[in-house]
This record gives sequence, C-alpha cells and structure tokens, in this order.
Amino acid sequence: MDAEVTALLLSQDAFRDERGRAHVIGIFDTVGAQNFPMSFQFSIYCRLHGEGEHSFVITVHDPNGEEVVHSEPITATLLPIQGHQFFMSLGLQAEHEGLFKVQVAVDGVLSMEVPLLIEAGSDEDHPHGC
Repeated sequence: MDAEVTALLLSQDAFRDERGRAHVIGIFDTVGAQNFPMSFQFSIYCRLHGEGEHSFVITVHDPNGEEVVHSEPITATLLPIQGHQFFMSLGLQAEHEGLFKVQVAVDGVLSMEVPLLIEAGSDEDHPHGC
C-alpha cells in the first residue's frame, strides 16, 4: 500500500512529550535575515499515513532548485489504523534571500512541499505566519 504525508510543519520546536502528545511550537513560513549568508536551526513535524514499510527523506531546496540540506533516509513501518508522527531538527545556511522549498519524498516520490521564504530584515519585521 502507498504512504502519504498528511502534515508537514516548520517550527521553532517540535517534540513528543512523556504522555505521547505532539507539541509544535512557533510555526512559521518566513524568516528574516540581518545579513547573508545566514544560518539557523528549525524543527520539522511530519505525519505519514499508509501501510507497510516505507522510506522517506526531507530535503530543502534553494530558490534556484539546488538541494542545500537533506535528512538521512528514515525507514518506517506504517499501520493503516493510525498515522505516524516524526520530529526532526535541521540546520540551514542561506546564501541569499528567496523562496526555499522544504520537501518530503516517500519511497523516492515527492509527497509534500511547503514554502520557506527567507527575506532581508530582522525577525521582528516578519510575522512568521503561515
């Protein structure tokens, strides 16, 4: 059976607590940069649904379509009766401003993509809203 990504969120922090609840704090799609190049850390919350064993990789592409960072492949055994949540932290260095794309590929096929706009200016100038 196929697997699909049903949620992909970029945030300041994402984790599962001791009770098994997911917490995603500070969701954003825009980052302000005082200077370039700039680097920052962010968290990713990813939810998959499907059945069977699947592999997925998270990548970030710059405005020119070049891959600038990627996760190691993650293998998961999915059950059809529940979604599976994954939490990851990535570091990104941006050489210039523009529209970056965070993508998740499942079994080598693009399943979901979200935008990440990096603009010149301070973080206070950008609401970080989705």
